Amino acid sequence: MINEAKTMTSKAELRRQQILDAAAECFRKSGFHGASMSEIAKSFGMSAGHIYNYFESKEAIIEAMVKRDLDQALERIAKIQGEKDILKAMLGTVDEGVQRRIDRSELDTEILAEAARNPKIAATVQGTDAVIREKVTHLIKGIQPLKDSPPCELNLAAKSTILMALFDGLQIRAIRDPDMKADDIARVLKSVIQQMLQS
Repeated sequence: MINEAKTMTSKAELRRQQILDAAAECFRKSGFHGASMSEIAKSFGMSAGHIYNYFESKEAIIEAMVKRDLDQALERIAKIQGEKDILKAMLGTVDEGVQRRIDRSELDTEILAEAARNPKIAATVQGTDAVIREKVTHLIKGIQPLKDSPPCELNLAAKSTILMALFDGLQIRAIRDPDMKADDIARVLKSVIQQMLQS
């Protein structure tokens, strides 16, 4: 019975993830308000009514997307935290981070636009951001500055905010300038991050 329950749970979770992937593509193409549950269901080969067994609304789908993004971000941060040289580990993720931000530019800006209008989505997005900011600040705290004086908490918080803003800004740039070169951006960004985090 236990194995059967686990199998049912894993199948349900797999279906939830597939719905999130299908919805992400629909939101990317049609926008949050332009994409209907029917369109999401059709792209996934499922009836709209069946989707409601997993998500009660499009709002719930966005909340699940944000939660999934948080889980993935925390996994990446935990991996960096486990490294001996945190700065080197952080710099090693820049290329992939730049590409991820570019690839997700339409979807993430759509979620942020909805957060600007919808207090419930805003609370989810802001809560997620606060968790990641705290983790990033902790990472930065573990980096040995070039000078001997220990970093103050205000500077740590500011550096964390600026670091996140650099990557967030790439999403806007990707929409404004779709021809920008990810490799060139990542190379310069590594230099900027290294200088900022060791100062």
